[in-house]
Amino acid sequence: MRRSKVLAKLRTGKVARICCCGSPIAFFPAMAAHFHYDGIWFDGEHRAWEAREIETMLGRHHAADIDCMWRPPTKEKNGLYRLLEDGAAGLMIPHVASADEARALVSAIKFPPLGDRGFCGGGRDADYWIGKPDDYTDAANRETFLTVQIETPQALENAEAIAAVPGVDILFIGPGDMSLRLGCTPGVNDPVMMDVQKKIAAACKKHGKAWGRPVGSAADAKTLIDLGAQFIVHGSEFGAVHAHFTACAADFDSILGEVAGAPVIPEGKTY
Repeated sequence: MRRSKVLAKLRTGKVARICCCGSPIAFFPAMAAHFHYDGIWFDGEHRAWEAREIETMLGRHHAADIDCMWRPPTKEKNGLYRLLEDGAAGLMIPHVASADEARALVSAIKFPPLGDRGFCGGGRDADYWIGKPDDYTDAANRETFLTVQIETPQALENAEAIAAVPGVDILFIGPGDMSLRLGCTPGVNDPVMMDVQKKIAAACKKHGKAWGRPVGSAADAKTLIDLGAQFIVHGSEFGAVHAHFTACAADFDSILGEVAGAPVIPEGKTY
């Protein structure tokens, strides 16, 4: 049973380094591992994935020895624990608004006595049975994690009750959805969002759970870490490509004497 690097960090009071991706980029897990990330949040809520694509991507995480936290488009029990059988180290579930929802998720993805997950033993997580440890079910409960997204005012109101649910490991703020519903910006230092973050921090501290959110800068990451966050998402395929193309486009502008999107037309020439 592979040990979770994210959980190892959280259990020792350290900050887990997380990046995110929603595209089938073959080298992404190896690249993230090379740059010392502990885990990758892969998005299947807003991006379409075929079952074999998911299985292949999870295998690449195992090859790179980096955690994969998959965000699925469903809360259906069998669909969730099959992701764990295929090798996901954790699951991120969007729009969890109550303790009852959180308990249902724990029941779906944890083996008895904590939950009611179905047993197979023939998946990647159990080394396809031939390498299955004797304590497989206990190890699976211990080395996989559940992240619930706090994205609505109702979820925020119930944050402490959600954090109190055994088997919930991480509360993760969805700043886009939360800010849309609260009428603020998603910025870390927006006063309304800061109140959200402080409330989540207090709930998680009380119940010994980790929390976090995505950030776009080192300053934002430090602000959250100073508030007690241990699960920081910083870095994505979109951000990397955007930054790289911005720099490369500027190189072309400088070399060619052009402004991107506005080509220089020679004097007297018309098109």
